[in-house]
Order: sequence, then C-alpha cells, then structure tokens
Amino acid sequence: MNTQSTPDTDRFIDAFGRRLRVRVHGEGPPVLLINGLGANLTTWTPLVQQLERFQVISFDAPGVGRSASPRAPYTIGRIADVALRVLDELGLQQADVLGYSLGGAVAQRLAFQHPARVRRLILSSTSPGTSGVPGSLRALLAVSTPARHYAKSGYRVTMKMIDLAPAEKESEFLQQHAVWQQEAVPSMRGYMLQMAAFSTFNSLPWLPRIEHPTLVLTGSDDHLVPMANSAILAAHLPHARLRIFERWGHYMLHDPASGAGATVAEFFGADDARSSAAWKESLTVTPEDLARFLRGAPWSAHPGYITGSWLRRRHPLRTGI
Repeated sequence: MNTQSTPDTDRFIDAFGRRLRVRVHGEGPPVLLINGLGANLTTWTPLVQQLERFQVISFDAPGVGRSASPRAPYTIGRIADVALRVLDELGLQQADVLGYSLGGAVAQRLAFQHPARVRRLILSSTSPGTSGVPGSLRALLAVSTPARHYAKSGYRVTMKMIDLAPAEKESEFLQQHAVWQQEAVPSMRGYMLQMAAFSTFNSLPWLPRIEHPTLVLTGSDDHLVPMANSAILAAHLPHARLRIFERWGHYMLHDPASGAGATVAEFFGADDARSSAAWKESLTVTPEDLARFLRGAPWSAHPGYITGSWLRRRHPLRTGI
C-alpha cells in the first residue's frame, strides 16, 4: 500500500468532465472517506482529527459542496468511479476505505468493481440498499430535502423528526458542532440525483464476492438506517464483523465520545486486521443472529419495508462462505 506524503490542501480535479473538490490531510497510510447524502467534506473534521497517523483523502461528491453537479442522473456505481478517479489522481494504487451512510453504498461498489484498489473496508451506518430495512418514515421524510444544510432552523426541525439516539441527544459536542453545512451546501439538483442513485441500489446479489476484511459499524438507535441493515451486510460479506455502539445512532462518527473514530483508527492501523482489537471485539453474524436482528427491526410505513423483505427472500444468506 502506498504511503506518500502530501500537504493538507484542497484541490480540484477533473472527474468525467466535471470539477471535483478533493482534500488531502496529513501523512501516512492512505484512507479514503466517502461521505453521506448531501454532506461535504468539512463534516469529516471530527473523524479526521482522530486519524492523525494517516493520509486522509475526502471529496465532495458530484453536486455536493464545491463539486459541480453532473449533467445527467447517475448511479452509485458512477460515484464509485469518481472515487476511483480520486485515487488515480493522487497516484494511490490502494487505500483503506470508509463509507458512511450513502457513502457506504459507494464503498461497497468500489470494493466490488475494483477490489485491488481497496485494502480494508469499513461500512458505517449504511445498508445494502433496496434489500435492506428502511428507517422510520418520519426520519426518511426529514432527509428527503436538503433543508438541514441551508439553515439552522432546518437543521433543528430535521434532527427533531429523525429523533436522535439517546447518546446523541446528550452530546454537547453535537450540540456545539451541528452536523449541517454553511461552508458549501449541496445543490438541489445534486441532492436529488444522489437520492435517485441510492433508490436503485441493491448490493445483496454480489456482497458475498467482496473478499476484503470488513468492519461494519452501527448505532443501536439509528432511526435513519436501522441496525438490522448492518447485520445484513456483516452476514452476507464473507470476511466481516459487526460492531454495535450502544445508545448511539446515525451521527456517531461525528462525536469522538462514541468511540467509533478510535475504532476506525485502530482497525486501519493494525498490522493484521484480524488481530486488531476492533475485529476481536466485534461480532460474527450467523444466520440465526441475522434472523434475530431482522425480527427485532422496527416496522416502517415506508414501501421499502415490503420490497426489502421480498428481495432478501430472493437472495438468501449463503452458508459456508
């Protein structure tokens, strides 16, 4: 894996004819961060501060932050191609990859399409897409527009509708460092194109073919992407473990107090992924475990609740992988 030294700076690269903002922070083994819906790269600041031993690469997805909007609708696979373009531009043959929320879908696709470019994988607060378990309808409606990125009032209303996890409601850090972006808000077009891309994503048919050591992180009280989705991922990926952060939800990566950032640093920094404390202290999800997670998943009025159940029956968990 390349470990080249680069300055902490923003740059703009060409990604399929559109301008893309990329940020490189620090020196050391490279870690690529792939962000969630509508979020620009400044939201990674709390996590980046816990990854001081790494060269951390992040970017604004097309139509988000300071990156230009795409001319036409695109897929999760196309965003994965953009992530690959970032690695190519920086001369990196391989990197550890963390995908958060919608970015977790992109990370799955990147690892599947270009396995040699990914060393280890972390999937945080994410899902297999349409074959997953949708969050509460109220929470999903809250993020159906980018209102939370445009004003503090929109942020407050959105967070109330999402119903933050207990630890997040108690977090002084999150109260002082609201997860909303004044620095560079997403365009309405870019936001809607991201939502459209995720609406057709389904990784369940090919998840068993991703061979990378993978750590799946979830909050026990995530109302946007319920914990059962992480169990689905960990069960279908052949070399994966599940780490649950009790009383935390969708925003656990944004507060160092959750311990999620320390887990990321320890897993990526270990000489052997399977000897890391992050790996040893996490769960192997068996078919029986997965059935229990699914039974315990909250019901949602979202139509995807029925669709996801049907798709999971079409792609049952393979045993012996």
